[in-house]
Amino acid sequence: MSVICFFYVSWGLNYFRIPLEKHIAKEFLISEEKVEKLTLFFSVQCNKLKQEINSKHNKFNYLNSYKSLIESESQKFKYSNFSLILSYMGIKGYYNPFTNEANVNSRIPKILIPVTIYHELAHKKGYASESDANFLGFLKAYNNSNIEIQYSANFFALQYLFNDLKKRDPSLAKNIFESLSTDVKNDFLVISNFWRDYYNRFQITQKKIFDLFLKSQGQKKGINSYNEVVKLLIFTFDGKNKFILDENVK
Repeated sequence: MSVICFFYVSWGLNYFRIPLEKHIAKEFLISEEKVEKLTLFFSVQCNKLKQEINSKHNKFNYLNSYKSLIESESQKFKYSNFSLILSYMGIKGYYNPFTNEANVNSRIPKILIPVTIYHELAHKKGYASESDANFLGFLKAYNNSNIEIQYSANFFALQYLFNDLKKRDPSLAKNIFESLSTDVKNDFLVISNFWRDYYNRFQITQKKIFDLFLKSQGQKKGINSYNEVVKLLIFTFDGKNKFILDENVK
């Protein structure tokens, strides 16, 4: 009981914080057309940024800028000592409210590292909602001056939007995927292969447990809460509603 009390007093009450969606996108409706347009936008951005990255670095060294990101944020997060276990559990990172540490799985593909770091740091700042942490993680990387980190953000958004569009209209999603450069497609493949290599039956149980935990904390959609970032992305980039929050969102 004392552990539970400490959890809520130290950080857990953040689960009752009003999510960003209620502030900025409460009445906003998602249409297939909006999903398609934004998916296409990020596909173009990914192609462009990937080309810039490849012209800036050779293929063996093009993600070195992530090292500077990690060094600049090194006092705020750490690579987990349990990264192998996290990989088998299908987890990219987690925030430990008892030690106030943002932990990142060191084994995940490098392209996932920037947004994952910022996602967990958003939790550390008190954003318990997974959709909020996803959005703020994206936003922090998207606004970074470094093109490699920008690419990580754009690729992150493209993944979520592509998966949403694929459910709505597989043929449209396929057409956009085919428009991606070989290098961007390869990043999809690298991530897919990574999770495939670590996939195991225990992940199903782990996801069910985490799903129940999130629902018990007021996140009604459970693990599907992560996908709610699509609504925030579309609201942010949709015509008159377009805005970019600064990195110190309160």
